[in-house]
Amino acid sequence: MTASETTSGTTAGQADTAPDGVRRVLGWAAIAGTVPYLALKALWLSGSTVGVRDPALLHDPSMVVLNVVTVAMDLAVIALALALAMRWGRRLPAVAILLPAWVGTGFLLPMVVAILPATLLSALTSPPAATQDALLEGWVRPMVYGGFAWQGVFLLIAFVRYARDRWSPGVEHGEVAAAQAPLARSLAGGGAVLAGLGASLHLLNGARSGEVIGMGVETIFAGLAVAGAVGVLALVRGPARRRRLATLAAWTGSAAMFSWELWTAVTTMGATALSAAGAPLMGMAQLAGLLGGFALAVAGLLALARPVSGE
Repeated sequence: MTASETTSGTTAGQADTAPDGVRRVLGWAAIAGTVPYLALKALWLSGSTVGVRDPALLHDPSMVVLNVVTVAMDLAVIALALALAMRWGRRLPAVAILLPAWVGTGFLLPMVVAILPATLLSALTSPPAATQDALLEGWVRPMVYGGFAWQGVFLLIAFVRYARDRWSPGVEHGEVAAAQAPLARSLAGGGAVLAGLGASLHLLNGARSGEVIGMGVETIFAGLAVAGAVGVLALVRGPARRRRLATLAAWTGSAAMFSWELWTAVTTMGATALSAAGAPLMGMAQLAGLLGGFALAVAGLLALARPVSGE
């Protein structure tokens, strides 16, 4: 091996592991979005009642546990952002990046496209008395949801750049392996049926609410479920002409179904102040989304999984 070959190989190796400067900025920006929420939760867990109209809320055992859990979730966002931004993140096993990124997409994307816009629109168009929260001060939800949306935007862009840098050059675009095809198609079909059921229930729940903003939010959730099903079915059928678009739809749709419905199911079963108990339609939508999102994710994984050099 010549000196020039050695130098070339070293340079290539450094380029392969060097962090993208833009990705580093995006990661730190996502971390900045966690500060307001973590500060508020730290105050609540230390006994402060800032932003709370009913102090008894913070003494509810279920809410104490929920506050601890959500702090841990935001710390996980910080860990993921660092992994996406730093050189050592390229050396982590793929599942250590893909799983938290997928779950995080499911939690944060609806904040960006549905929850935060609905909250702000409601505050701008409804009389103050109609939007007053019996439990929290009016500034709490916009601040919290705004922080989540901020995290979501920067984290998702950083992840797209990370995935492009780490996997795109070695991704093969063949069909689902013959041995995996029956399982992938069965999961995709079952997931699509559950996605359709969940979408229908969200639309029905929105119509029953009689509120334009509520109907808009439920329509977005229904649209995400349908997008996930369509994307996965396109991937499972074989090489798609618009494979990147199908992958994006499969990823975001299945993630939103699974993560958001898991969150609402847990808060309901825990009998927290966020519980949807007494709303049968929402309970059925939660179950359909939870199971359907998982089935679609596994089917999509089977369709996309390929040996990648260096992994």
